[in-house]
Amino acid sequence: MDVSLPADSHALTSAPEPAAGGWRHLTAPLPADWQRAGQLADDWDFAQDILDPDERSWLRRDGARVFITLQFPVKGNDADVDSWEQRPLGIILQGNRITTVLARDFAPLSPFFAQMEHLSSPPESVEILAAILKILAQSYEDALHQLNAAIHDNEQQLDWTQSNGDFFTLLEISKSLTRFEVALVGNIATAFKISRLPEIRDDLPATQQIDTALLELQVAHERARVYAGTSTSMMDAYAGMVQNNINHGLKVVTVLAMIFYVPSLLATLYGVNTTLPFQKTAWIFWVVLGLGASISTGLALIFRRKGWI
Repeated sequence: MDVSLPADSHALTSAPEPAAGGWRHLTAPLPADWQRAGQLADDWDFAQDILDPDERSWLRRDGARVFITLQFPVKGNDADVDSWEQRPLGIILQGNRITTVLARDFAPLSPFFAQMEHLSSPPESVEILAAILKILAQSYEDALHQLNAAIHDNEQQLDWTQSNGDFFTLLEISKSLTRFEVALVGNIATAFKISRLPEIRDDLPATQQIDTALLELQVAHERARVYAGTSTSMMDAYAGMVQNNINHGLKVVTVLAMIFYVPSLLATLYGVNTTLPFQKTAWIFWVVLGLGASISTGLALIFRRKGWI
């Protein structure tokens, strides 16, 4: 889901901003970029917060401005492992003016931003905000669908191999789902606050779209919780299976050792360099051999009846 950075990651990525309002997008902005975008110097701390990959979802109003951060799911750097992370999107809403800030571009929002750049007249700010929330909900749905498919694929692999690599993959999936749960809780709380903003409540279509996105986020959170529980249960089940297989293998080895121990003991006794009963008779070899075989056969039948071998 992640995409590579452009050659100049500090460049502004939108057309010149209209004086009265409109949309402006910044990727990894520098202070000079921030000023050219018409933002207040006092708000530079907000841009710095977005550069922190661990920034959580929140909403804060400062006079006529509303500051919002949302966490989007992004595929991890290791393509061979189903690892997902969260990256923040910053939004500044001020009347009919909206500014979006990213530390780096990523796939869920790139098509939307590319489409916005080619519009001669951008939509209203609340419509853009509602569309972003819709994309946010869809991003989690797509990510959860991929993680669920990865769980099923990993389950089939474990049935055949039970290798350490497959267990580590399942562990990484479980960690990603847990991160989703935490991130979705913050996103749902922030989306609920957005739906209660006066700027939003005055626009009925945007309100309906945001309410729909909020419902989809809640559904995604429930799915993440169920998938996380499923992956954890699978790990516990397969760990128990591996332990049972190890115990069974040790039991079989122990039983076989006991079966072959008796003839080995008899052969050892009649192989020492000392005086033994009947050692000079011709038939003692066959007696020892038959006795050892009989005892081993009897032990094997007993263990077989118990299901140990």
